[in-house]
Amino acid sequence: MTTNTEKDVVDLSKPINGHSFTNKWLLDSLRTHDKTFINLHGNRSVKDITATNISEGLGFISYVYRCNITFNDDENDQYSTVLKIPTLKELERVQGELDEGYAKQITEVHECECFFYKNFAKILDVPMPKVFKMVEYIHDRQEGCIHMEDISQNGKCISHFENINLTKIKSFIRNLARMHKNILCAKDLDWRGKHLKNATLFGDFVESVDMFIDGFLIKCKLEDTFRPLVTKYRKFTLNKDYFYFANVQAHKDLNMPSVLVHGDMFAGNIMWTKDEEGDIQNEVAAFIDWQVMHEGSPMSDLSCFLTLCADGVVRRQAEQFAIQYYYDCLVKEFGDANLVPYTVENLQICYDYLFMSHAFHTMGLTEFMIKALKEPNEALKDAYYDFSVLKALHAWEDADRLLNGKYKHIYEKYGQPK
Repeated sequence: MTTNTEKDVVDLSKPINGHSFTNKWLLDSLRTHDKTFINLHGNRSVKDITATNISEGLGFISYVYRCNITFNDDENDQYSTVLKIPTLKELERVQGELDEGYAKQITEVHECECFFYKNFAKILDVPMPKVFKMVEYIHDRQEGCIHMEDISQNGKCISHFENINLTKIKSFIRNLARMHKNILCAKDLDWRGKHLKNATLFGDFVESVDMFIDGFLIKCKLEDTFRPLVTKYRKFTLNKDYFYFANVQAHKDLNMPSVLVHGDMFAGNIMWTKDEEGDIQNEVAAFIDWQVMHEGSPMSDLSCFLTLCADGVVRRQAEQFAIQYYYDCLVKEFGDANLVPYTVENLQICYDYLFMSHAFHTMGLTEFMIKALKEPNEALKDAYYDFSVLKALHAWEDADRLLNGKYKHIYEKYGQPK
């Protein structure tokens, strides 16, 4: 009997975009694990496979390739699938030479994402791609990989320099509430206390973020406004103890049970549905890149999402209803308000703590993201930059307002010169 491999015309030994994974590896994975491919194309001869990097400007510790497969009997009928391969090359391009510690970290985040898809994905029941096969990453010895469904035909990410709206925010919150209810109610899953490492990951990079601030002050056109804030809060922004408190301890002090946190809900990790014209709509199509998932506060992902994805106007509008709306969505998910283990008051406190930890990242993040942006139109690039500067200003102003008022004691504990 003739096998698929014997019928294929494509060069099976050819590496995919220079990586260790070959066309044969990809086809074997599809024909073994992807039920849709098996049902539609399992016995067809493959003519060619082309891989395109679709992660430029959206991710920094992996390459994501859309692999398009064409068939001998009909070149116009194509099938696409995705390979995600860990790498530090994009981060090096933006940030410069990296120390050896990054190699260990990329190993750990790939391992973390693989663990998530094996153990948590089905439980959470929120939109995300199907995963077909995973390969362990071993630095300098073996490339890692996650082979997954291509959902780009149905969804699309926006960039850091585009805005969200209130309808998108409600969709995000509804999914967040479902995810939290499902993990809180998960039975026969011993997860608590075992996934804390990534909770303070971004706190470990405060020095890397800080190194962009001086350049930001020179370029932002608002140095006279930003400089006093930076002078006042720079010590606070570099205090890793505060990041630990906000991300690990604060909700526990309020007797609020932990949930599973995505950990990096910025624009490049959320796909939105799109219509027949390819225009982005308002419902979440998928949450992607679960590399830094961890146990943490129920307000961690919401605070990150609003601070990094919304401009000051939309965020301030959303903050008038978001906490209550999240609580109401949880009540619907549980079916009984008495089963919800949180109060709106305590959720607000946790949100505020986490907002402040994210807000002070916005200045350095603006510089990092504009450096990564590949936009040939300089006028448009300048407009993107100005948009992000204003987003950062509103975030810093709101953090300043909180630390001068309701949370003055937090500033006195974590931000005062000794």
